[in-house]
Amino acid sequence: MINRLLLTITGFLLLTTAAYSQSFHFGLKADLSFNSLHGDGLAGTFKPAFNAGAFGELNITKKWAIQPELLFTLYNNKAGADFTKYYVNSGASDANNSKIQLGYLSIPVLLTYNVNEFLSLNLGPQYNLLVSYDETLLQSGRKAIKKNDVGAAAGLTVHVSQVRFYGRYVMGLNDINDIDNRYSWKTHQIQLGLGILIK
Repeated sequence: MINRLLLTITGFLLLTTAAYSQSFHFGLKADLSFNSLHGDGLAGTFKPAFNAGAFGELNITKKWAIQPELLFTLYNNKAGADFTKYYVNSGASDANNSKIQLGYLSIPVLLTYNVNEFLSLNLGPQYNLLVSYDETLLQSGRKAIKKNDVGAAAGLTVHVSQVRFYGRYVMGLNDINDIDNRYSWKTHQIQLGLGILIK
């Protein structure tokens, strides 16, 4: 239910962006991120990685705007030392402490409130599509991670002319464990980065 609601909101915000394209601006962004996969059998620690892509700014009023983005997101994580304790029958023999590297196509659509000309607050849904993965958690080459992840993003942005400095937290809302439904795995991400407005 939550996933459908967030995807509906995302679609609505994207359509609104298209309808008001005459006041739409865009740029490029990149950040250092700290990502974690939380759940039983996972290490649950934050590891450094990155996000990179493009963003838009659609000014609705002086105070309110919509900010859609299209990003490539990298997650570097690893299984817990006790992974095979939870997956005795299906876990690979070398799964404990093995690396988990995930690449997502991420689409956040954020509602922006401009506190003043220098500072804005951002909040909205984010959809992640798994496009690459490197993990050997299970036997027979079976994949352990679901392809779809929906989250909620919140943060703030500092505006200095055409440059945007931002910090953001993204919390996964759905279970990405594709092994079974016994244990829930969720994504968490802290982002620190900058964007440059091109137009």
